[in-house]
Amino acid sequence: MHTDYERYRKMASLAQVGWWEADLTGGYYLCSDFLCDLLDLDGDTISFSDFLNLVREDYRCQIAHEFRANSSIHKDFYEQTFPIYSKYGEVWLHTRLASREKGTGTNGGDKSFGVIQRVEAPEQIEQKKALKRVNDLLLRQNYISQSLYRFLRDERVEECVTEILKDILNLYNGKGRVYIFEYNKEHTYRSCTYEVVSEGMSTEKQCWQDIPVDRSEWWNQQILSGKAIVLNSLKQLPEEVSEMRREFAERGVYSFMVTPLMAGDHVWGGMGIELIDSYRNWSNEDFQWFSSLGNIISICIELRIAKDKVTYEQSFLRNLFHFMPMGYIRMSVLRDENNKPYDYRITDANQISAHFFGKPLEQYVGVLASDLFSDHSEKMDFILEVLDGKSYKEKDEYFPQTGLYTHWIVYSPEKDEVVGLFTDSTEAVEANRALDRSEKLFKNIFANIPAGVEIYDKDGYLLDLNNKNLEIFGIANKEDVIGINFFENPNVPQTIRDRVRNEDLVDFRLNYSFDQIKGYYRTMRSNVIELYSKVTKLYDREGEFIGYILISIDNTERIDAMNRIRDFENFFLMISDFAKVGYAKLNLLNRKGYAIKQWYKNMGEEEDIALSDVVGVYRKMHPEDRKGLLDFYKEVKVGKRKHFQGEMRILRPGTENEWNWVNTNVMVTQYKPEEGEIEIIGINYDITKLKETEAELIHARDKAEMMDRLKSAFLANMSHEIRTPLNAIVGFSDLLVETADIEERREYMKIVRENNDLLLQLISDILDLSKIEAGTFEFSHGDVDVNLLCEDLVRSMQMKTKENVKLVFEPNFSICHITSDRNRIYQVISNFVNNAIKFTSEGNIRVGYVLKDEGLEFYVQDTGIGIEKKQLPHIFERFVKLDSFVHGTGLGLSICQSIVEQLGGHIGVDSEKGKGSRFWFTIPGVVMTEESLQ
Repeated sequence: MHTDYERYRKMASLAQVGWWEADLTGGYYLCSDFLCDLLDLDGDTISFSDFLNLVREDYRCQIAHEFRANSSIHKDFYEQTFPIYSKYGEVWLHTRLASREKGTGTNGGDKSFGVIQRVEAPEQIEQKKALKRVNDLLLRQNYISQSLYRFLRDERVEECVTEILKDILNLYNGKGRVYIFEYNKEHTYRSCTYEVVSEGMSTEKQCWQDIPVDRSEWWNQQILSGKAIVLNSLKQLPEEVSEMRREFAERGVYSFMVTPLMAGDHVWGGMGIELIDSYRNWSNEDFQWFSSLGNIISICIELRIAKDKVTYEQSFLRNLFHFMPMGYIRMSVLRDENNKPYDYRITDANQISAHFFGKPLEQYVGVLASDLFSDHSEKMDFILEVLDGKSYKEKDEYFPQTGLYTHWIVYSPEKDEVVGLFTDSTEAVEANRALDRSEKLFKNIFANIPAGVEIYDKDGYLLDLNNKNLEIFGIANKEDVIGINFFENPNVPQTIRDRVRNEDLVDFRLNYSFDQIKGYYRTMRSNVIELYSKVTKLYDREGEFIGYILISIDNTERIDAMNRIRDFENFFLMISDFAKVGYAKLNLLNRKGYAIKQWYKNMGEEEDIALSDVVGVYRKMHPEDRKGLLDFYKEVKVGKRKHFQGEMRILRPGTENEWNWVNTNVMVTQYKPEEGEIEIIGINYDITKLKETEAELIHARDKAEMMDRLKSAFLANMSHEIRTPLNAIVGFSDLLVETADIEERREYMKIVRENNDLLLQLISDILDLSKIEAGTFEFSHGDVDVNLLCEDLVRSMQMKTKENVKLVFEPNFSICHITSDRNRIYQVISNFVNNAIKFTSEGNIRVGYVLKDEGLEFYVQDTGIGIEKKQLPHIFERFVKLDSFVHGTGLGLSICQSIVEQLGGHIGVDSEKGKGSRFWFTIPGVVMTEESLQ
């Protein structure tokens, strides 16, 4: 077997033949070794989209369409020749479908199997053109067959038509629109009913509604006469339609084609295509294919309309027979070999007939009459009379199984087929047997029924009325109104009078005004009542019309009550909307119930979504909060809990990680799980603003407490820091006066001078801090010579360094300029240098700068004592001093940070304990160096 397989592989490779297996649900091809090598695949599969990208561009659309059609229509034939890009360059392949297997693919989808072979590419131009034209004609033919298949398999005509229009637009592979328009019955207006446009184009469908025919007279004359319009350019339009040419030009139309749509010899509309920003010389194939699709659409729409009508009528008749409030059975007569009838079978019946027969349908539908009835021969004789008489017959039938009397109408719709329709006449029979009792009962009901009843003759004159009618209309005596005519009542509109004359049953509502009676009859009532009335025609036993019966109900109190309920509901909804309070009531077991609009809104859901899709799902609720609520529902179902209250986070609409806060209260009002009911009421209200206000208050409180602490720390620190240099100045000033020794005086003067500088720096820091707090810190931007600034600073501060410490400047460029505030930059660097001098006893302090992407970075690097890692995050905070024995306020670095940030830069420190520190800050902007100037 291994040898045979190797031999097969070699033969397939030499013949350049392979196979493929398409998983239509998985969306990929399984390829043979030949294909894997040709396509340079890492494995043995390639997705549909990746394979399509290997097809040459001018064939790609055709191959994609053919494949989609083959997949959806399930054709048993598929064969194509096309070029692809392979690892050997452009090659031509010929493929055909071998077989299909249903339900063997991914998730039970279909699979297709096919063979593929490398073929010689067409070399001559005529061969290429011929192959291209054949493929194009095959593609068009495929469009037509696919269009027909869509109509045959798809009940949604609108989607079928839209897909066909898309196919047309895709075939021409250009920018444009395809549309269908229809004329009204009089052919005076036309309207666009379908439209497909290229991506990025605006639709014109809404603008093309009810367009008068005379607006484009030439156009409509051509279409209504059954002629197509085929124009390669607008220049081919007649001179007299210049306005139409202008309209087309404004829409950017270059070429267009329109074909009439006909039903028989009647033009009902047209189908057109407009190409935008490109010309096309329409060929005969273009027109024939376009017209064919138009004819398909026209014919299929007419067929679908006819089919829908027939389906509707069949469904109507079927429902009529099965759901009408009367019995229905259909019987088929059976004949022997001599064509003599000997029995009949019940072939169909409606559900209500089972009520009369007293047995389920399945016990008599499809059963012979001889097996059902002992007197089936008598029934057979009656059925034969119906067949021979060629008309309907009537009869009465008693069903002893149910004790019901029925009246039958039996007729034959076709040969050996008999239909029987029957109604329950039991009440009529019983009424005839007890006429006196029934008549007395009727009179009692007529007199005391809680609805007004009036009886009129066939001309509309009042014959009788009951007590409730006297009460409704405020009539003292029945004799005062007997004889008035219904059709002369001034409260009854003419439209209702006409309906009463022409229809068997009419119901209507009136605002019955007693002020409009005007002598029609005398009444003790006034104002207006809400009246609901029904009028039914009366017929005698022979079916002769004999009069009317009118039943009236005074709905005034009920309408008033409903209005009050409606007003209360509107008021409640208004309060709910204003207060953001939602309400829901439902059965937890089936999640069916009712919720107002605000409840949905609070839960982050749309109002039209089903309540069952929200409760128990809560997709907009934070997962942690959702778990708590779902756990509560589990405990409710087993009777452990009855109430839940919590603050839930609901995803804010239009965001991905922002939450509203909703207070949710759920309580159990009825617990009847054995009856399938656990009723709960949920009330929620939005507390987002409350939460935000609470957070702001907490933040303000924390800030106030922090400011109070800072204030206390500031006062305590400043009192100490100011007192220290003042004490030194006062003390050594006194000693300076008393001593005569020159060296001592010089030493005292040095100490006084140092404390003067310290006090001056302290006052300066306090003033800077106050300006920062007040927002009045001023900046003056200008050109800054960075090298000159650093040199001046180092020169002025060298005298402050200790004996074993060197203060040096490290210039990076011979020329370096930046636009910023020179004094503030100087202030920050000098502060860094002062700190470095304080904490560096030997080594060096280096001042410099480096070029960064965002601007210029200044630094001061020392070999001092360094800073512990845990203190680094607090180094720029106010009043932070790493060594309490070193003079300083602890404000300098905080002021530096404020200066740098207001200049738009960043500040930081890198340090290691015992190895020194590097303080740096950046100044954004354009840096001018000798390199940038060259």
